Amino acid sequence: MKFLYEAILTPWSGGWEAEFPDLGICTQGDTLFDAAFMAQDLLTLWISQALREGRPLPEPRMDHPAPANGKAIAVAVECDADTPSLTTMTVKEAADILDVSTSRIHAMIRDGILRTEKVGSARLVSADDVMDYFNSPRVAGRPKKIATA
Repeated sequence: MKFLYEAILTPWSGGWEAEFPDLGICTQGDTLFDAAFMAQDLLTLWISQALREGRPLPEPRMDHPAPANGKAIAVAVECDADTPSLTTMTVKEAADILDVSTSRIHAMIRDGILRTEKVGSARLVSADDVMDYFNSPRVAGRPKKIATA
């Protein structure tokens, strides 16, 4: 199913905040575009969770005032009750949390360190795997090669 809600994007110290006034939820991003993408992710997750729980969705409005330095945008998503739950995150979010490049995240996926699932055109990473890796002790440098016989 397709959904469309208005988000109000407001600059704040070091980035942008994206709020959905109809839903009472918000997120943030380092840039305007990052905040818009984060808003789309948040809206998808929030709606799919509401559908799983059988909660009614508020009627969307497109007339919320934006602050003078902010922007009002329409955010469209396509999701249903089978859309992945809140235990996933984007590759960029995983890279930001682990303070590595997105290329490194893709290598970790390839090596089986992080689990993923494909939803539409997006590759989502297991948030549990990211946090487990974040909290695990690691030593600096490349891993030692193990000789095989």
